[in-house]
Amino acid sequence: MVLKSLGILLLLICCKGISRALPEGPFPDAVFNRSVKTVQFAKVGWEFAYPILQMNDEKPLLLSFDDLNTSAKNYNYIIVHCDADWMPSRIAYSEYADGFYQNQITDYQPSFSTHVPYIHYQLQLPNENVKLKLSGNYVVIVYEGVNEDTPVFIKRFVLVEPHVTILPDIKRPVLPLYQNAYQEIDFSLLYPDFPMENPYQNIKVSVVKNNQWKFSNNDLKPIFIRSTELVYDDAEKNIVLGGNEYRSFDIKSLKYLSANIESIEFKGEAWHVELKPDNPRDKISYLYNEDLNGKYLIQNQQGTDATIDAEYAHILFTFPAGAPLKDGDIYVYGGLTDYNCYDDNKMIYNAKKQAYELDLQVKQGYYNYQYVYVPKKSTDVDDRYFEGSFYETENDYVIYVYYRPFGSRFDSLIGVKIANSLHQSQ
Repeated sequence: MVLKSLGILLLLICCKGISRALPEGPFPDAVFNRSVKTVQFAKVGWEFAYPILQMNDEKPLLLSFDDLNTSAKNYNYIIVHCDADWMPSRIAYSEYADGFYQNQITDYQPSFSTHVPYIHYQLQLPNENVKLKLSGNYVVIVYEGVNEDTPVFIKRFVLVEPHVTILPDIKRPVLPLYQNAYQEIDFSLLYPDFPMENPYQNIKVSVVKNNQWKFSNNDLKPIFIRSTELVYDDAEKNIVLGGNEYRSFDIKSLKYLSANIESIEFKGEAWHVELKPDNPRDKISYLYNEDLNGKYLIQNQQGTDATIDAEYAHILFTFPAGAPLKDGDIYVYGGLTDYNCYDDNKMIYNAKKQAYELDLQVKQGYYNYQYVYVPKKSTDVDDRYFEGSFYETENDYVIYVYYRPFGSRFDSLIGVKIANSLHQSQ
């Protein structure tokens, strides 16, 4: 079966070193072909939105990406319904979607007057070929030609059919042990018109920091059930490390030096941008810095359409260190690396400069990034090791509520709420 073989293949891909990030389930959110860049997935007209659809939503999602090969490729895609843990659901395609199972991405165009040529692709979901019928978790799997079992990339999204009202309350933790580095995300679920059966058994809740599933708190249980209300207020379990605000750099223009940029030079038929050296922030006090919670914005101030006329530039990151780390590696992390730790965003130690360095190719725009630590022989991403963690940090928390009554073969998504640690609710 294709799903089973795909899961085996993904494990082989990760073990071979194309991606250091092992799947959190059979379906990760990752890019496997490293010539594919700038994979974005958001609401049409709202590039910072998370890939969340409501049933019968008028605005679809827009999936876009660049291929740094100069000739157009035959990219196809399939959509798979998943359970709450991102395992494939045990339901047939015809049960969760109308339309063709396999479809081609036909909307693409070459870059215009760029030094690094590329082909820009985009796809709207749902579309005239695919209509989704059931709420829940989904993945879109993009592959080349007929190689369905060899994905180019996989992106996650959700479709929600709201049946519960989610009332969040984000605060500094109550317990002294967690008060400085953590945030407590309490909430209530109201369901006055929804026949909830055995909520302790049939409800699953995930709280995901900045919609990055690596930093999620799963399978939380209510501590009270009051008529048509579930109360999630566990001072020890409803906590997440606050982390720190993201660092940033701005290359919307390659004509002048913006903050945090040391130099900009055109050489070897490409632009090269050197950032000022960064230092660890785990030993210093919290400092508020408005960020995009890891996301990025594609923009070319000298162009007319950044999707095809923005340049790709080599960014040199420098992280001073007196000696190389013995027990782990440093990665540049954020939306610019798909929130993953690939081989090509692992920093290399330069003994002469006594610093870790990384040359990373990205498209013109405004970027957030952090430095994360990954222990040897591990896939755990530690964003606290170099950046610190503070209860004051501004974060989004996406609360997902899944429901599977007795006898059902899939998890439906009956509520989603985006809450901000500073602004509480969105």
